[in-house]
Amino acid sequence: MHKKVFVDLKTPVKSASSELKQLRIMVDYEKGGMNYFSGNVYESGVKVYLTPCTVTNGVVTCTILGAQHVCGYKIMLKQINRKSQKQIDIMADKILPYAQQIADLYSDAKHQEIVKLITDIATK
Repeated sequence: MHKKVFVDLKTPVKSASSELKQLRIMVDYEKGGMNYFSGNVYESGVKVYLTPCTVTNGVVTCTILGAQHVCGYKIMLKQINRKSQKQIDIMADKILPYAQQIADLYSDAKHQEIVKLITDIATK
């Protein structure tokens, strides 16, 4: 099972229809393979997903198409061939304590710094 947290953004992300005020940070396993829409090939492994969203009465609203800053992205933490809840938990325990720092960098659109921070944490 994935692990996730919702963190408030300093500056809301403006999408076409609304302002996204929170960042969902989720650690989960992704089975590798080909994405038939984009043609990209993905490796299997534990990844962190960063998605700007708004939570209202338990309903999560996010944008699925658009610029990287508006719809979010994922970062590989550890390549593994099969889903391992233990590995997901280990990576989540490393990454999620830095949730507010990641959200602050996301608000400032410092995406390269986010990738560096997360990969540094994951390899400790």
